[in-house]
Amino acid sequence: MGVPQMYYTSCEVGLAGYPGFQFNAATPGIDDAVLRRVEQSTSYEPPRSLGYQPTAEQIAGCPVNLCYLPGEDGEPSILANTAFVGTDYSHRFGNYFVHAISLASAGRDLGGALPIDFWRAAFWARSESSHTQLSEVDAVPSAPFGRASTDAFLQQSGRLGWLPRMLTAVERAIATGDRPVILLEADSERVARWIAAICHLLPPPMARRLSFATYSFRPGRGGEHLVGTVPETDFVADESALRSYRLFDFVDGHASDGASHPMAELLTALGPEAMQTVWTLAAPLASGQERDFAGWYPLAAAGALCADLPVSADDLAAVVDWLPANTGRLEPGLVVDVAERCLDHDAITVPQSIALIQVAAAVRDDNLRAAAEICAFNLLVRDPSAAPADLPRPVTEAAIRHATGLVTARLTRAGQLPEALALLTVAVRAELPLDRGDLEGYGRELVAPMLLDRPDEPLPQVLGKVPALRRGMLTALGDALSTREAAVLAVATKLDGTVSQEELAAYPRLRRLLMVARAAREPERRIPTLLRLCETDLPDRAVLGALWPEEWSVEDAVEVVRRVPERFWESPAMVDRLDQVLRRPDAPNGQWREYYALCDFVVDRKLTDDISAAAAAHALGIRRARKLVQQTGAARGRQLTELVRKALDQMQRSEPLVRGWLEAQLPPVLLGLDAQPLADLLPRMPGALRVRYRERLTETLRRRPPDLALATTVFETCVLLSRVQPALVKELNEVLTATVARWKSRDLDQLDKWVGGSDNKNLAKYYTQWRESRVPRGLGRFLPRRRH
Repeated sequence: MGVPQMYYTSCEVGLAGYPGFQFNAATPGIDDAVLRRVEQSTSYEPPRSLGYQPTAEQIAGCPVNLCYLPGEDGEPSILANTAFVGTDYSHRFGNYFVHAISLASAGRDLGGALPIDFWRAAFWARSESSHTQLSEVDAVPSAPFGRASTDAFLQQSGRLGWLPRMLTAVERAIATGDRPVILLEADSERVARWIAAICHLLPPPMARRLSFATYSFRPGRGGEHLVGTVPETDFVADESALRSYRLFDFVDGHASDGASHPMAELLTALGPEAMQTVWTLAAPLASGQERDFAGWYPLAAAGALCADLPVSADDLAAVVDWLPANTGRLEPGLVVDVAERCLDHDAITVPQSIALIQVAAAVRDDNLRAAAEICAFNLLVRDPSAAPADLPRPVTEAAIRHATGLVTARLTRAGQLPEALALLTVAVRAELPLDRGDLEGYGRELVAPMLLDRPDEPLPQVLGKVPALRRGMLTALGDALSTREAAVLAVATKLDGTVSQEELAAYPRLRRLLMVARAAREPERRIPTLLRLCETDLPDRAVLGALWPEEWSVEDAVEVVRRVPERFWESPAMVDRLDQVLRRPDAPNGQWREYYALCDFVVDRKLTDDISAAAAAHALGIRRARKLVQQTGAARGRQLTELVRKALDQMQRSEPLVRGWLEAQLPPVLLGLDAQPLADLLPRMPGALRVRYRERLTETLRRRPPDLALATTVFETCVLLSRVQPALVKELNEVLTATVARWKSRDLDQLDKWVGGSDNKNLAKYYTQWRESRVPRGLGRFLPRRRH
C-alpha cells in the first residue's frame, strides 16, 4: 500500500501555475497545510565550499537532507528527502529538489521501519515530473542502515564515548522541549549514521517522536529536535553555540556540557542490535504513558534482564523500584519472569528482595515468594547488618526450612561474635523456629562472651525477646564471677530493665551486682555501695566505672575525698579519677571552694607524683597562687609590691587555668599599690589582667564616698607613664573620664587638695589641665560624653 507524495523544486510547470520554486507535482488530495509544512521545512543552501560552478560530481556529493517531522494533533507526519541539483530551468544556480511523503500513521505507513531507515532509499526522486499529478509511492527502506552496520559505526573512532550524553540531550529535547541537538560532522552521511544509532537505541515510540534533519545550512532555526550540519555553512561552533545548543562537534572534538542519564548508559552498553530484542521484550511492560527516560528506563532494564543481557546494579534497582507499583496491570506470568530474573542478579540487595516478596504476594505465586524469601535470607546471612527495621517473617515452608537451617549452620561455626549476634538477632526478629536448647547455648557461647570481652557494647535488644537466650547468658555470667568479677560487674550494670527480678532469683551473686547498677543510676547510692563492695579490697577501675559511668565532677570528687577511707587512695584507679578532675583545662566556675579543697588534698596527701603533669601543675599552681593572694591581704608598701611581682612571675609560668585564676584575683590587690610600683608593673601585666584592673578601678571610683587616695594614685601613675607609655595613660584617662570627671565639684576640689599635697611636682599641673579639659561644666558633666 502506497503513501501520498509530492515534488518541490524550481521549475516551469507546476501546481502554482507560474515558473519558480513550487510544487512540481503531488498526489491528489494532499492537504494544503501539509504542502506548506513541506515548503517551509525543506529549504536548502549548499555549503560554501561548493562554489558557483561546481561539477556534476561535486553537486552529487552535496549533503542530503533527510528530514522527518512527526505529526501532532492528528496531522500527518512528513518524511522528506532534499538534494541539491545545481541549476534550474533558467540555468539559475541554487536549485534543489524535495521529494516528500505524507504519513497518516508513521509506524503503519513505513511498515514498522523508522524514518531514518529511509536514508538514500531507492524510491527518492531527484528530477521533476512531466505531469502535475503523482500516484502514491511504496516507501521501501534502504539496506545500509541495518542495526549491525550501526553497531559497527559506533565501535569506531571512540564514538561510544559521545553517545550517552548525546542520547540524554536528544531525550531532553523530545520530552521537555530543551535546546535542539546539533551534530557537526564531516558529511551528511555520518550525520545520518549518528541519527540512525540514536533512533535504533531509543524506544520505538520515542524514536517516532524525534524530529530530525540530516543537513541544514543554518541549524537551530527550525523546530527539529536533532539537526546535522557540515563545515563551510552559516554555523560556527564557538562558545556561544556550545551554550545555545546541545552541540556535538565531531570535526574539532568538543561538545556542550551535559549529564548522562543512567538509561543512556544502558542503551550505549547494549548497542542497537541488542536493543531491538530488548524493546521487543519490553513492549508488553509498557503502559502507554512513558514519555521520557525516567519512564522508559525500568522497562529497558527489565527487557535486558529478560534477554539475559548484562545490566548494572543501578539498572536492577530501577526495575525493582518500578515493579511493585505496576504489578496490578501486568500479566502475572510476565511479573514472575521479571521478578525471578531480578532475584538471579548478583547485585540484588536485601531491601530489593523484600520488595519482590511483596510482588510475589500481590500475584499470589508461592514459588516466587519462596525464592524471594530464600534470596533475602541468603543475603542476610552474609551481612546481618543489612536487615531493615521492618524485616518480614518468612511464610513459605521452603523458605522457613532453608532460613532456619542456614542460620543454625552459620551460628554453629561462627567466628566473629558481633556478626553472629547480629545474625541471631535477625533470626529472632524473623521468628524462625530455633531450638530452645540451641538458644540457651547461644546465650552462653555468643552473648555472654561478647559482653564480657567488650564492656562498651550495648546490651543486645534481642535478649529482651528470648527467655532461653537470657537463661544461657545468665548462666555464663554466673560461671564467670569467680574469675572475671570486674567484667561481670560491668555487664550487670546493663541488665536492670532487661532481666526481671524473678529471673535473677536463681542467680544470687548476679542479683547482688545489680545493686551496683542501681547505684550507677542513683548518685546518692554510689559512695555507700563503693564502701560495701570494697570493705577489704581497694577499688579498681571496673568498680569505679560501673558506679560512675562518666568522669567525676568537682562535687563528686570532693564528696568522695570526704567520705572514703584514706587507704582507698592507694588505688591507682582512685588516683586516676582524681587526676581526671584536676587536669581539665576549664575553670570550675562556681566551684572554686571545692576545687581548692581538692588541690589541698592532693598536695597534703603527696599525690602530685602520682597524677599527670597537668593535674599536678594545676594543684600546685592554685595552692601557690592562693598563698600569694592571701599574703597580700595584710601587706603594704614594698611588701605588697614584691608579692604582686611574684604573682606576675607565676602568671607567666603557669598553666592557663592558674593564670586565669590570678587574673580574676589580682585586680583588687593592684588597687592597693602606690603610684611608682603601679607604673612599673602595669607595662609587665598581660592585657587580660589590665582589662580586669581597669574594670575594678572603674567600679571602685564610682562608689560613694569617693576614694580620693586611689584617684590621686591613678593621676600620679599617669604622670609617671606619660612619656614612656602613652597608650597605658590613654587607657587610664578613659577610666578617669568615665568616673572622676563625674564627681561633684566639692569632691573634685577635695581631690585638688590631695593632688597638691603630693611630692610629685608635676602632678598638680597635670590634674589641673586634665580637669579643665575633661570635666564638663554645668549639667553637661552628667550627660554621656563623646570619646575622642
